[in-house]
Amino acid sequence: MSKEDFDVEKEIERISRKTRVNIMKSERSFDSRLNQLEKDIDDAIKSKEKLFDDSKTLTTKHIETDYTDNALERYKKKLNKI
Repeated sequence: MSKEDFDVEKEIERISRKTRVNIMKSERSFDSRLNQLEKDIDDAIKSKEKLFDDSKTLTTKHIETDYTDNALERYKKKLNKI
């Protein structure tokens, strides 16, 4: 084989083909994991927001409950018994 027959760039490309394929696979895997992580984070945030909204609804209902003097007196009596 003479110097003229040997193409360095083609040989490097041939040798590195497997490495490039592995790099591309790793990049796809990494992107897939990042997408899954983003989805999991979004799901967790939505879940926490829902819990907060539910809690806020309960608090609002409690605040809006109309306690009459009669009801308050009953609660005071019960608390005094305790």
